[in-house]
Amino acid sequence: MLLLENSAAQYVRMSTDMQTFSIENQSEAISLYAATRGLTIVCSYEDSGKSGLNIEGRPGLRKLIADVTSGHAEFKTILVYDVSRWGRFQDSDESAYYEFLCRESGVQVEYCAEQFSNDGSLSATVLKNIKRAMAGEFSRELSTKVFTGQSKIVTRGFYIGPDPGFGLRRCLVDPTGKKKTVLAFGEMKNIRSDRTILVPGPPAETNVIHRVYGLFIDKKLSISEIARKLNDEGIPNAYGRPWVTHSIRQLLSNEKYIGNSVFNRASKKFGKNWRRNPPSEWVRGLGVFEPVISIERFEQARLRLKENSTYRTDGDVLNSLTALWCCKGRLDIDLVLSSEKMPSPQSIKVRFGSLTQAYRLIGYRGRGDRDYKIKAREGMRKTIIEGVRKLNGTARRCSSGRHIIINEELRVGVGVGRRASGPNRHGDWNFGYRSQQKPDILVVARIDRGCREVRDYFIHPYALLPHGSWLTISGKNYARLDAFHTNTLEPFVKMCARRSLEASK
Repeated sequence: MLLLENSAAQYVRMSTDMQTFSIENQSEAISLYAATRGLTIVCSYEDSGKSGLNIEGRPGLRKLIADVTSGHAEFKTILVYDVSRWGRFQDSDESAYYEFLCRESGVQVEYCAEQFSNDGSLSATVLKNIKRAMAGEFSRELSTKVFTGQSKIVTRGFYIGPDPGFGLRRCLVDPTGKKKTVLAFGEMKNIRSDRTILVPGPPAETNVIHRVYGLFIDKKLSISEIARKLNDEGIPNAYGRPWVTHSIRQLLSNEKYIGNSVFNRASKKFGKNWRRNPPSEWVRGLGVFEPVISIERFEQARLRLKENSTYRTDGDVLNSLTALWCCKGRLDIDLVLSSEKMPSPQSIKVRFGSLTQAYRLIGYRGRGDRDYKIKAREGMRKTIIEGVRKLNGTARRCSSGRHIIINEELRVGVGVGRRASGPNRHGDWNFGYRSQQKPDILVVARIDRGCREVRDYFIHPYALLPHGSWLTISGKNYARLDAFHTNTLEPFVKMCARRSLEASK
């Protein structure tokens, strides 16, 4: 019988996609440490692809702390690879506080790769606090180095950022600045020393940009009138979607269209909320790209935008959001984008941290969105269970009701993907999955917010998820995910079918 004193839990964390084998390496080192001390690992808590700057975005650590402080933990020791994996908190006292909560609940934290024993001695306490401070300082130094490097790249005339948007393309250049090829949507460079610059896109798009400036400056049309006119003519934006006021405003105000490279308009450091930086902190490369619009026309558009704009306090933005809610009966990113009276979702994110936080501040909980997602998941489960049973297979809900057990051997989870928010991400879909019991297969439905109908499905083996918990569907990985794509659930149901031996003869 395993004694509680000999039971341990392991906590592992990696912060980026580049640390491919970090979790595996940590687990191996922890297992060796446990074996040499007669401990048995009974459970594992994991934060894959999570920054160690704070606890907010780390469900694994939060669950660990909750289990320990509840008094129902089935272990007496927590094994962590080293102090930095516990966290790179900017305040070392925060790291100590979470360890104190565990110790107060009778659970000891052990750092397997450190050169000291966490036994509460003076030397261990001093070394541990130094390590905590060093872990936090590493993040600060790394942030400074990365920012300095990115700033130098921008001032040298290169481009940093996602796909450039309407009327522009990314062009790959070698270290000397010689052009190599134009990158398509979602393509990335594969040689580290190569850089990218912006070049004008096809004439069909640049002509639209010139026309937008003419309608705004010469014809005095409003931004919403221009968006409506382009949509009526069937002209899509850079992502193949209808124009909204925010995307038209980008054409009229972004300096990349006059050949400038601008970096650090907004920043998010050390796990804090997004912060809108004043122009004095922007990093600029002036006239480094071939312009699409002349500086004279750009300044004319900027002057008219300034004349038409009014300063909005946080209260004004929340009042506008409340008015939109009352008018439409619900809120989502598409409604915010399409409303001329609302600032862009990115502006709201900079002010309040996220759209969700802004919703909470006005009392909106998005019950309608959650209801239709719940209904969609239930519909998917029902279709799969009934379909498998019709084809002589067995299918049932597990005890928690979250998963489907097919043929008593395959565990299936279902979910609904959502459009990603943020600039230049209108073509992306995200799906997050959180569960202590991991399924074998994830069936993800993409549902359009407007009509709330299923667009298609992705049937994805859980083991192949990038971090085992989060999937992003975008132009960057359509080709890789195409093998898992289907328009209906029928292929998956047929795959799970069972045939009797008599029928096979």
